[in-house]
Amino acid sequence: MKDDISQLIEKYLDGSITPEEEGTLMAWYQDHNQTDVEWPSENAGEEEQVRLRMLMRLQQQINIPVAKPRTSRRLWYYLSAAASVLIILGIASYFYAPQLQHQPSPQTSIAQAFKDIAPGGNKAILTLANGDKVVLEDAKNGIISQQGNAAVNKTDSGSLFYNEVAGNAANNIVYNILNTPYGGQYQLTLQDGTKVWLNAGSTLRFPTSFPGNERNVTLTGEAYFEVAKDKDRPFFVTVNTGSAAPMTVRVLGTHFNINAYPDEQHNIVTLLEGSVKVDCGRANALLAPGNAAILNKSSGKLNIKDGDTEAATAWKNGYFLFDNEKIESIMRQISRWYDVEISYQGDVSGKAIGGSLSRSKNVSEVLNMLELTGTVHFKTEGRRITVMP
Repeated sequence: MKDDISQLIEKYLDGSITPEEEGTLMAWYQDHNQTDVEWPSENAGEEEQVRLRMLMRLQQQINIPVAKPRTSRRLWYYLSAAASVLIILGIASYFYAPQLQHQPSPQTSIAQAFKDIAPGGNKAILTLANGDKVVLEDAKNGIISQQGNAAVNKTDSGSLFYNEVAGNAANNIVYNILNTPYGGQYQLTLQDGTKVWLNAGSTLRFPTSFPGNERNVTLTGEAYFEVAKDKDRPFFVTVNTGSAAPMTVRVLGTHFNINAYPDEQHNIVTLLEGSVKVDCGRANALLAPGNAAILNKSSGKLNIKDGDTEAATAWKNGYFLFDNEKIESIMRQISRWYDVEISYQGDVSGKAIGGSLSRSKNVSEVLNMLELTGTVHFKTEGRRITVMP
């Protein structure tokens, strides 16, 4: 049996393994523990060569450009290549160096080299109409304040919702501001029932109720919207207010994501459901589900293309999804989510990575996975991460 398994590993490494054979290999791994496999000690000398070949195979699979996805594509599609190779790495260590578990690694991993940094979480600051600021992670659950016609409530799941106060006849519009710092995210339900998820480093300015015939909010950063349907009151999201390339998104009731960070070259609106009208100065477009509107902030040019809805909403669903993405863009996302400073040593321009990583991992695990591709390397000092070729 062990000769058969050894042959399957070799076929996996040279890419000739069939799906059925790979299934056999994975099933074998599931049925065996380290203590179940014993191999002659003379094979231990092959350890480094095998691990190098495994690592090269991993790099090849992770760096394959990801095909344009269908909306229904599952996350497993992205995870399977890396997960399979990591399982095979485990199998190889059983075959060629079963004693390795008792020996310290000669290399120091990123996780061992510094005090690890935890991922972001539900953190935000709410600025009330009078200028008072509420640090939401420190606030008690329940009613936080009454703002205009609405009561502000914090839930035990770490989100806010606004509900109209019965009998309050005030018609003046009162604004609140929700800000997520780097390392934070938050969910908000507006008084009309619209749900908003704010990504790290984002700001939403909104009225506490919508007494008029329009619903208007202002966004900086990134947010996912599920707008409550109201055919008599269109919902407007304005981004880049006061800039040379402002953008307004008009909807009646729909689901969409807006990425409008100041340090990104483009503003991107990705539509999942319903319809959206995007206005950018003299340019405008009506999006259908699956479309993305991309505004070049430098030129003011607006392009419409097929969007990647899964990639656009991956952050909300708890993972990073990179579709052959440039390393600079990847590191901006890591900077926001882990609240770290990024610097560069050497030229990494033109380098790109494709794959999926959980946002619930400590930063060391994310960096280690990126390093496994062989594309870049990292040096970490405190909350500063230096990226190197």
